[in-house]
Amino acid sequence: MITGASAGIGRATAITLAQQGAQIIALGRRADALQALQDALPAGSVRLLPGDLNDDAYLQQVAALAPEVDIFINNAGVLRYAPILDLSPEDCAWMFQTNVLAALKITQIIARAMVARQRGGHIVFMSSIAAREVYRLASVYCATKHALSALARSFRLELQGAGIKVTEVAPGMVDTDIRTGSDHPDVLASVANRKFKPLTAQEVADAVAYAVQANPNCCPDLIELRPQGSF
Repeated sequence: MITGASAGIGRATAITLAQQGAQIIALGRRADALQALQDALPAGSVRLLPGDLNDDAYLQQVAALAPEVDIFINNAGVLRYAPILDLSPEDCAWMFQTNVLAALKITQIIARAMVARQRGGHIVFMSSIAAREVYRLASVYCATKHALSALARSFRLELQGAGIKVTEVAPGMVDTDIRTGSDHPDVLASVANRKFKPLTAQEVADAVAYAVQANPNCCPDLIELRPQGSF
């Protein structure tokens, strides 16, 4: 099961794992984009569950499928870049609601099902290098990723006795559509002046594929990815 599978890292991960033989349950808000994903892969390899993770009724649909899930990629996230004094309360609530609270709720649902069936599993949290650093124009986004990283470590500590692996994948800047809603002039200038090439969604998907196919006795706890030259 992959959240945020309609675009970016989630879509690339769904394609990569499906091509390697996995059966995918693709979650995302955009039904048309999920349909395009399904059309791009062999028939029967992808099931679609469009909806909003902030909707409790939708999470009940997720819960019905949870007993089937061996690998859960907790990837969905939102971002609004802006100077901290220009962020609205609505922007802040939106990021925390999706990046932290919705991520927590759905992971609890999947983890409970994994524990109940007693055959292990693997949960991957898609955080960011922003989970350990703080950047201008990304204050609240960084705060949500710090919180998400703490949740990943908490799930790892509490689920290891049930044989469930938990991996945190923390990429640097990735060339996806997540920043398209950030139109503040300071943000646009910062992006235009960057001196490095961002990671691709495929590069991050490859890291996820490595983690979930690691030897049963090996749990990659944290994988950090940075664009070359971004230090």
